[in-house]
Amino acid sequence: MTSINVQPWPLWMTIFAIGAAASFTGCILGPEGGDRMDLGVDPVPAALANSAAYRDTIGAASFYDGLAPIRLRGYGLVVGLGQNGSSDCPEPVRSQVIQDMYKQHDFRSPVVGTDTITPEQLVDDIDTAVVLVEGQMPGAAVKGARFDVAVRALPGTSTKSLRGGRLYTADLRPFRPVSPQAVITGKVRARAHGPVFLNPFADDNEAATRTPSIEGIVIGGASVTQPVRVRLVLSRPSYALAKQIQDRINNHFPQYRHIAVADTPSYLKITIPPEYKEDPDHFLALLRALYLSRNPTFEATRARELALELKRPNAPHELIALCFETLGRTALPELNELYADPADHVSFHAAAAGLFLDDHLAVDAMAIHAEDPDSPFRFQAIRTLGAAKGMASATLALRRVLNDPDPRVKTAAYEALVERNDTSLRSVRLSRDNFTLDTVPCKGEPFIYAKRSDERRLALFCDSLYCTPPVFYRSPDDSITLTADKDDETITLIRVSPMGRVSPPIPGSTNVYELVRLMGNEAGMDGNKVTGLGLDYGAVVRVIYNLTRDGVIPTDFVLETPNTAELFGPQRREGRPESDL
Repeated sequence: MTSINVQPWPLWMTIFAIGAAASFTGCILGPEGGDRMDLGVDPVPAALANSAAYRDTIGAASFYDGLAPIRLRGYGLVVGLGQNGSSDCPEPVRSQVIQDMYKQHDFRSPVVGTDTITPEQLVDDIDTAVVLVEGQMPGAAVKGARFDVAVRALPGTSTKSLRGGRLYTADLRPFRPVSPQAVITGKVRARAHGPVFLNPFADDNEAATRTPSIEGIVIGGASVTQPVRVRLVLSRPSYALAKQIQDRINNHFPQYRHIAVADTPSYLKITIPPEYKEDPDHFLALLRALYLSRNPTFEATRARELALELKRPNAPHELIALCFETLGRTALPELNELYADPADHVSFHAAAAGLFLDDHLAVDAMAIHAEDPDSPFRFQAIRTLGAAKGMASATLALRRVLNDPDPRVKTAAYEALVERNDTSLRSVRLSRDNFTLDTVPCKGEPFIYAKRSDERRLALFCDSLYCTPPVFYRSPDDSITLTADKDDETITLIRVSPMGRVSPPIPGSTNVYELVRLMGNEAGMDGNKVTGLGLDYGAVVRVIYNLTRDGVIPTDFVLETPNTAELFGPQRREGRPESDL
């Protein structure tokens, strides 16, 4: 198996490391992920204070409050475990889970005189297990934003495995331990549900030690129901300044109502528009990069200053690009001169600003970085092209990048094309919400790529991949067996359901695309033909990984490995501590 890093740190995230006019108090999670810690006071660096990208901006007079990520947790029920679940559960937790289930679903029978399953019966069934659900909600997440959550069987219970399970809807709340036995919880911030994804590569260790698989992830399983308050706090309270900032922000976004509301002389309430749901950090950074003045002479002069400053190696290049973007199309004459600059940092950041201003010339400049193996901004360029909405030329550039020999570059281009909903990808959704199977048209050596964050996707980087018999694979939990002799033209599959029912031998194609569809589709038949076996994403990934490892599928298997910077975020975020409860 090959693991690669395919998710560079987003460009605009770096903006949150910039301080306010005089100072700011940062906040991060404590060493155990509980209470936040005060990072103290940082003065603004002199170089930044004198920058044309800082002077006269909203950011020079304000900082954000409420951007620290929030740890959430709750208890939920995993169903579909067959004989691997447990009815064990501490009484306080059992009561909480049952209470939440009654609030979330209507368990009354729709037909008079018929029986209905109650939450109490579900919790007591051996097919289910009560689990601890934990996740970290991004501080700037808007309503409906999704994030991954971890699930873990409760200690001391007899749960054998969570493989093949599905998390019933669970409420997630912020929490704060006050003693080893007591925890204070807040109101519901998110709800989680979906298939449980277990590490598909722990099979060998499990087979040897019989260690149960009682921990997993629900990929993109949590949805924000109650966003965190985001406030733009003035370094020095002033109602006149608060009103000026409010009007400046709202006038810059006339298509939305009340983006900023100055409730007090000390701060403004900020509402993130739905358009920025997938990139709230960029939006919030953009607000602080707005200049307070809208004088055309000022804007033209400042654009020239920014162009000169961008050429300096140690200048705040990301912030300069943001300021160009806030100036609007007034800045395009200066930007156009910078696209062909020989310095990589100049051409890239100029093109980044130009793309957000819908300048099609910027696409060509950004494509040069995306296709250049020696560009230090290659991965950022690919991601930026993916975010360039409404520009067909950006899609064409990313399709060219798909032919790069480096699988890291291919997968980055693929994910950017997914973001753009590119029709060149052959995509099919398996079962209700199991996973998406993609075929990626590209040149070069084929490989298979599996995501394990944000969403469940399995991508075949080849128009056609085939298994080469002989084949023999049996999953550690005996849920699926695949066999084929050397000269066989089909693969025989035998499925064992969570309840122990064994299927008759089922013929499957040696074509990997068709084989994955058969395994991942919802269990069912069309006449005498089996259309799906109902295997979850983790089980399918496990099968495909083992077939590539054994040489049955003659290609590499690549597992997504999130970038360390994305896992832990920037080292410092703007804001002041506030209660999450």
